[in-house]
Amino acid sequence: MEKVRNLHFQSALLLVAWLWSSCCFSQTTLVSVESVKKANSTLVIANNRSRIPLTLSLNLVLSSNIASSASWPIVRYIAPGQTLELVDISAFNKQQRYEFFYKFNYVVGSPVAQHDPTAKYRLPFISEQPVFVSQAPDGPIFSHNAVSNKNAIDLVMPIGTPIVAARSGYVIENVNQFADNGLAKPEFVDKANLVRILHDDGTWAEYIHLKQYSSHVSPGQRIEAGMVIGLSGNSGFSTEPHLHFHLQKNANGIIVSLPIEFWHPVKGKITPRYHTWLAYEKNTSTTIVPTKKLKECVRKDAIIDDAVLKCMKQA
Repeated sequence: MEKVRNLHFQSALLLVAWLWSSCCFSQTTLVSVESVKKANSTLVIANNRSRIPLTLSLNLVLSSNIASSASWPIVRYIAPGQTLELVDISAFNKQQRYEFFYKFNYVVGSPVAQHDPTAKYRLPFISEQPVFVSQAPDGPIFSHNAVSNKNAIDLVMPIGTPIVAARSGYVIENVNQFADNGLAKPEFVDKANLVRILHDDGTWAEYIHLKQYSSHVSPGQRIEAGMVIGLSGNSGFSTEPHLHFHLQKNANGIIVSLPIEFWHPVKGKITPRYHTWLAYEKNTSTTIVPTKKLKECVRKDAIIDDAVLKCMKQA
């Protein structure tokens, strides 16, 4: 708090905002923006701490007696892991104090990313029983009413159902601390556990409402299609235990959802439809499907780690 007060009186106060358009899950900031005091000026620096590129916008809220090295608003593309100097601020009148106030937001993903039409997505769960599609774009919409999630699907399943990566990629984010006490109330909107996986073509998938502490994948970790990434739960804005799954991309600065089609080596393409059932096929060709049930391998704390995955692959 003392650091913020000093910035307020000497140079700047940081007002943080982020732009993830969605309906029902928690948010964490993937980029930090810091004001660094120099001898006669203040340097504003952004650090992209994630594996996904993003476009950051820095907006001047209020200023007094400033000279700026860049025109506002400041918009910069920041590569994964990149630290970038955004602007240097100093006093216009060197005999007087200067101060400035700013806020930032960002849009994730490359604005020129194109979805690979040949990409194949496997069903994102392992279950001996078919799962029910309770919400899909061809049916009545309860919560998927934004451009960012209009193609999302909700799959009803018992808490503890193994969730697997539908497609290979790198983990962008893992949120796992929220309890499985979800309700369809506004105060639960930002309390969903989730895993985001960035695909090689710049699109990403989101697996939401996961069971508390069940996912131990790490940002930056490479995940292959079919690998268990957590267990289904009932965290966040939720009417019943289920998996919310959707695909997204950055379309010239706007996060949009993509149509979902799953692939089966025998049946071919499977389009999830409202109030239909999706059946997990045991004879799929992937080598990641476990030969042991999860309950035979999982630890008492329900954490899925490398030892659990190895156990599940053993005959």
